[in-house]
Order: sequence, then structure tokens, then C-alpha cells
Amino acid sequence: MQHQKAFPMTTNEKFSRMFYTPEHYDLIRKRGLLGPNGWLLFVACNAAVDFARDVKKEYEAMLVENNSETTGIPIIGDREAPITAVFSDTETCPRLPKYVNGAHAVVFQCCHETVTGNTVNENIQQMIQVVRTLRAHRARTITVVTPYSPYSRQDKPTFMKREATLAKLFADQLKMAGATVHMAYHPHSYAIAGFYEPEMTFVALSGLALFVEMFEDKIGRDDVVVVSTDAGGAKFTVHYANAMKTTYAITNKFRKGPTANLLGVIGDIENKKTAIIIDDETATGTSILNAVTKLYEKYGIKEIYVALSHMKIKAEHLPRFIEAHEKCGLREVHTTDTIPQSPEILNTGFVKVHSIARRFASAINRIHYNQSVSMLFQDREG
Repeated sequence: MQHQKAFPMTTNEKFSRMFYTPEHYDLIRKRGLLGPNGWLLFVACNAAVDFARDVKKEYEAMLVENNSETTGIPIIGDREAPITAVFSDTETCPRLPKYVNGAHAVVFQCCHETVTGNTVNENIQQMIQVVRTLRAHRARTITVVTPYSPYSRQDKPTFMKREATLAKLFADQLKMAGATVHMAYHPHSYAIAGFYEPEMTFVALSGLALFVEMFEDKIGRDDVVVVSTDAGGAKFTVHYANAMKTTYAITNKFRKGPTANLLGVIGDIENKKTAIIIDDETATGTSILNAVTKLYEKYGIKEIYVALSHMKIKAEHLPRFIEAHEKCGLREVHTTDTIPQSPEILNTGFVKVHSIARRFASAINRIHYNQSVSMLFQDREG
């Protein structure tokens, strides 16, 4: 009777079996989408599992469309096996289920969300812990993707108030954790890019190109006006109006505390039949709805559309939007999936959500191979 070995192979045999040759490395480079920043790995934080999967799906679709021999991107983190564990004392601990040595790790986190019940700060803390864990286990480069950039509205202290610049603090946290790139969609302030330099790179995907695509049927119409909700968004509005080949207007508002009062509208809005109100974000909808009411009641514009990059309103604010839809000419509200929307909002019928997963997949691809991201959108944004 023959006795079986206690181990399938000797240690020396295992050393030889797991030895890398140049031929092996070439194969790994292809299969692992190896680029100048490492081999590509997607990492989904607890609140961004769905978004990460959507981006992965779009990236893999473009691999197939371009006849790549590689058709899959490795990803860690899902609902059944979340990357971050929460202990009974509420401390958190990210654990990596596989090696990440040499990876270009793309970390996804939706800091503003309604999926996990976490606050923005809790999601940020989990994200920077994941970044530090990846760095500790020798990920080569780390790109952090936050569809909505947290604290970008706090890019400077409020006038005559004792505040800190928390957008800078957020950038400092990413640097300390070990991130290489921070990517976000249509941040409130593009000036925050300076908070990252020179240690990190901030990549902001503009919302302008998607806004143009939303209303392509209205390009060049002389009865259409593009409207900004405040002076702060005037420059973006001018760029958008130029891309749409329309005129523009700006609402003048005064903010005292968390709400704002609309004082008037400046611009070419006489004899206009359609208005497109654009904004990067809203939390309550007050500024937007004030503009809708003013355009409808004072200027007689009966067809009004709203385009928002980030819609942060809760269900409690929805009745005011429904009233504006029914009584004040608000036809549609267009937004993106940077922030998951509640079923109540999705079921209105006039709120349209646009996916930005392919935009992020394309931008990640350009960063992975050290190519220009801006070239993706130049034909739309100039």
C-alpha cells in the first residue's frame, strides 16, 4: 500500500512552480491591464458598491468594443463581503481579500448617500482607512473616486465668520492616507484643485458636456435662455450658453443662513419661451424653485427645465417640486447618479436620472495609461 505525501509538492517544487519568467510577466501584463501606474484593480468601499459595479461594467464593455483580449477587471468589496468591517464598539477595519502589491487601485466611495445610513464623515473615514490599507500593502498608485466631492462648498470661510477651509482638510486627509489622484464630478469649486498640488492630482469631470447632451434638441434656438441660480455659477453658465448657442441670465440672490432669497433676474429673458436652469447641486431646492417661480410668474416662461449635477434633496422637499411641476411650468428635472435617489423621487415621472458610469470609466482609463482626460470632452466643452 502506497502512502500519499502529506503535502502535494515539496517546498523546492513549489518555489519552482511559482517562479516568474519574462514570458509569465508578459502574460500577466495583458491579463491584469498593466499600465505605467500598475495593474488595474477596482476597490469598492461599503457605500459605493453599486457605483463601482456600474463603472466596472462600462469599462469592460469598452474593452469588448475595442476588441481587447482582456475582458474583466478585478474588483474587491461587495454587499456580501464588504471591505470594511464594523466592530461592536463601532470602530472600523478594512481588510483586503487579495494581494494588491503593484496595483493601480481605484477606490470608489459615495460620501453622500442613503444606502448605508452612514453620515458623510463616517463614509470619509472608511474611505481614508481603505486608502491607507492599500498603501500599507504596497499598492503602487491609488486613485480615489468620489462622484460628489465632499466639502467642496467649503472652499473658503464665510465672510466675517470664524470657519476653517474644510475642503483643504479633506484634501490633506487623502494626502496623509496615501492617495495619488482624487477624481470627482462637477465640484462646486474648481479652485479646490490647488489644495492637492503638488503631492496629488485633482481631476474634475465637468458637468457641461452632459448638460449639452441632455438638451441637444434645444441647441441654437433663439427662444431658449439658460439661467444660473446665482452669480457664483455665472462663468459656468456662460460656457454652457455658448455651447448651446443660446442667451443666458443670472438670478441675483441673498443668502442669510441656510436659505436664500431671490432678488431678481439679470440677462436676456424677454420673449423667451423655454428656460433651462442649471446648477451643480442642491440640498433643499429653494434657489431653484425660487427661480422657477420668478421665471413663470413674472416673465411668462411656461416651459422650464432644471439640470443638476448633484441632487441631494430628501423626500421631505419633494412636495415643492411637485407643486412647481403642476403649477409653475417645471417640465423636467435632470440629474445624475452621483447621489442615489429615493424611490419617492424616482417615481415622480418628471425627475430623470442620467448615469455617469461611462464617463468615469473613460476617465479612469485615461489616467491608468497617463493620457489626457480633457481630450475626452473637448468637442463639447471647448
